[in-house]
Amino acid sequence: MSFNQTREILDRAGAFHQRLIRLYEELLQRAAEEETRDLIQDLIAHERLCIVRLEDYKETGSKNMLDTFFKYMVDGTETQFFSYGIPDVVDNACVIAAARYFDECLSRFYKEMSRKALSAKVREMLENLQAMEQREQLVLSKIALGLKPA
Repeated sequence: MSFNQTREILDRAGAFHQRLIRLYEELLQRAAEEETRDLIQDLIAHERLCIVRLEDYKETGSKNMLDTFFKYMVDGTETQFFSYGIPDVVDNACVIAAARYFDECLSRFYKEMSRKALSAKVREMLENLQAMEQREQLVLSKIALGLKPA
């Protein structure tokens, strides 16, 4: 039986974003088209912003909220990277598919942890983080359709 605190959930999410930056940097090295490289650079900048937001949650959240325990941690914020193979050809479609996949993985993590939260404030914070990931998926969908994101 594993007990984890809210701050550890935020740390795990931050590590996920760090790992995603490294993956995008690998994709960047293989991308031939400038448009694809620009897209990847935008995604890297977004991931860095997500890390800053998570740090803000840790700095501004109450100690009581951050110290709230969860009986079980959802496994798998790192395991998704093991099952993702970097393709030989890195184009916009490949990058958008990867971004959608990893956004969905993190969204599921937040959803599962919010379901396990006993504190309404912790649940609200995790639901906000999940909503942020869902908004990111909408932006990616607009990019995939060639529309300018709002």
